[in-house]
Amino acid sequence: MIGTQKQVINWLLEQDNTKFYEVKEKKTTRSLQQNKMLWELIHKIAKVQNQDDMEVYCTLLERADALSDYIITATEMEEALRKTFRGVKFMRKQVVNDKECNIYKVYIGSSKMNTKEMTELLDITIQLCSELGIPTLEV
Repeated sequence: MIGTQKQVINWLLEQDNTKFYEVKEKKTTRSLQQNKMLWELIHKIAKVQNQDDMEVYCTLLERADALSDYIITATEMEEALRKTFRGVKFMRKQVVNDKECNIYKVYIGSSKMNTKEMTELLDITIQLCSELGIPTLEV
């Protein structure tokens, strides 16, 4: 249930009073316009730096100190990992229990960001564009 305070209270009053419910503030997520602008700029940066869009994306997430974690997995699991996480950055190889594995830094990604976090990521992206001489006004 998402609604105003009164709507939520009315809805709760209609529910089974033997069950437990969780109420939390709805955070504003990033807009589709922000997302479109981000990916257009990422593509321009990737083109100038001769990189893949996802490489640039991971670099920007890292600069923005976005939520991330490290995962150690078998080398053959990389494709599955890339399907699970939006941003995946190979870090290094490591042997675990006599088996060669890879260590990855994984990012949840901008789709889970609120407007404030997305604005910060966009600011970092625009700053990188400026450093590379990439115009951002027509985006």
